Amino acid sequence: MANGVIVESRIQATNIDALNRTAKAAVDVAGGGLVALTASGTQGNEVWTAAAPASGSLGGLWIAYNPSEHLTKVGGKFFAGLSEDPRDYVNIAGRPFDCFKPVVGDEIDITVDCVEATSASSVVAGDFLESKDGQTTFTRKAAGTGATAGSTAFKVEYVGTAPFPAGSIGMEQVKMFRCVCVQA
Repeated sequence: MANGVIVESRIQATNIDALNRTAKAAVDVAGGGLVALTASGTQGNEVWTAAAPASGSLGGLWIAYNPSEHLTKVGGKFFAGLSEDPRDYVNIAGRPFDCFKPVVGDEIDITVDCVEATSASSVVAGDFLESKDGQTTFTRKAAGTGATAGSTAFKVEYVGTAPFPAGSIGMEQVKMFRCVCVQA
C-alpha cells in the first residue's frame, strides 16, 4: 500500500502561520492530497473540516502534509511503527492532520501516488497537475492545454526519482514530480 508523499521544497507556509491549518476528514487523505476546508462552526474549535474538492470550487484548496502520526488502523485499533516507508502511512479519517495553503510560486515535490492513476504514467515536464472534482489526488493536464481556469494548479518542472525504504534492506527509487504553483 503506497500513499502519496509530499516534500515541501519551498513553500511560503513555512514562514506564514496563516497558511497552515489543522483539519479532519471523513476519509483517509494521503500526504500531498488536495482538500477543501470548512470552518468547524464551533467557537474555539480550530480543527477545520476537510473534504475532497467539489465541482465549482476547485480553486483555493489546501494540501495535506505527510502524516505526523505514523499509525496504521487495523480492525478499529491503531498500531505504530509497522514500516519505515512513509508511503505506508496516511492521514487517517477522523483524526486531525495538518495542511497548508499553496501560494503562486511555491515549489513542492510529490510522489507518483499523488497523481490519479490513469494519468500518472504520462506526466512530463511542462504538464500541469491540478485539482479535480471529487478526488484528493492531482490530475494531469497536457502542457499545450494549460491549467483549467479556477483550479488549484501546479506546473511540472521536472520528473525524477527519490529513494524510499524498500520492503527489507535497501532503497526503492520512486517517481517524483517537482512542481511550481501557478494557480492557487
